[in-house]
Amino acid sequence: MKQVPKIVWSLLACVVCIIVTAVLCLVVTTKRASSDKYLEVMDIIEREYYEERDTSGIEDASAKAMVESLNDPASFYMTLDEYEQYKLSMTNQYIGIGITTERNEKYNFLTVVSVTPGSPADIAHIKVGNLISAVDNIDVSNFSPEALAELFKSYDEHEEEDARYFTVHLLNTQGGKAEVRLKCELIYSEPVSYYIIENTYIGYVKILNFDDSAAVSLRSAVTELQSLGARSLIIDVRDNQDGKPAELADSLDFLLPKGDLFLLRDRSGKETTYSSGSSCVQMPMVVIANQNTTCAAEMFTCVMQQAGVTIVGRRTSGTALSQVTVELEDGSAVRLSRYEYLTPDKKSMADLGGVTPNVPSYMISDSDMDVQLEAAKDVLE
Repeated sequence: MKQVPKIVWSLLACVVCIIVTAVLCLVVTTKRASSDKYLEVMDIIEREYYEERDTSGIEDASAKAMVESLNDPASFYMTLDEYEQYKLSMTNQYIGIGITTERNEKYNFLTVVSVTPGSPADIAHIKVGNLISAVDNIDVSNFSPEALAELFKSYDEHEEEDARYFTVHLLNTQGGKAEVRLKCELIYSEPVSYYIIENTYIGYVKILNFDDSAAVSLRSAVTELQSLGARSLIIDVRDNQDGKPAELADSLDFLLPKGDLFLLRDRSGKETTYSSGSSCVQMPMVVIANQNTTCAAEMFTCVMQQAGVTIVGRRTSGTALSQVTVELEDGSAVRLSRYEYLTPDKKSMADLGGVTPNVPSYMISDSDMDVQLEAAKDVLE
């Protein structure tokens, strides 16, 4: 075979270098053009807008818009303050008084639907069913639950201790009135709640999220229910929209026998497999899911179904992704979907179109009955 002259190899190397350099220049130029557009708009605003404005708000809005353009509800931008609250929520902690509320349309007030044991609200003897009419002299009758929580937290920002206390004005459905004085504190909220369904041997377990301590809380809940005489389980992951793969894997490992559970795959195609050990819960189980069961909870529902567990409720969203949080230099952060959840046979939720329930069940908006819970009970009874 005739040997290729060295000069030919040199020329080829030069050509490759030129092509690579051109591609890199094109990428850099494109990124620079995007950056230049942002700076150009900022310059126009600073020069032409009719009044001087703090540009930090514009920067936050720009970052938020960039992430929203991905059209992924699980990816979002957080300001510094939002990120601080988010870090607490990921450890199942929050600043508050220890209540959850919802609007009572009959009385047109927010009503207390749960009280965290040991919380400021519990110590102040706020009860489930109490109506909240005002905080200090602020009428909150038209507030949303989210707006009320933000109002409570606003007191926590005061530097003087006395200014952090506020008075909550309460009503009951019989017309009674009460006032309690308290302040917000850092509260740990269990990610799992549970009880024995009345007049049955069915244990009910609600998993709010798969964040920190979820697997440990699930194990404790199921163990306690078994000691109370539960012979079967209903596991509720409706509206569960957050969680970590490790917590999901530990939860499934506790419930299911030995075998592969799920995989994570990143954009490069790298895959990580999570598996279960041999020990498992030996009880009949049913899972309730709905259209708001996403991310780790959607994968939980899928794995349980493939293990033979009956799923009751609505079809899930079909977007099971796992996220990563990247902190920015100013303390704000971006949370982005980084991994795709896959079944052991490497099907994604998009491939499957979400999890289709074995027993479809739809909630009735004007009814106090939890139709889906009743349908789950029917499967076990």
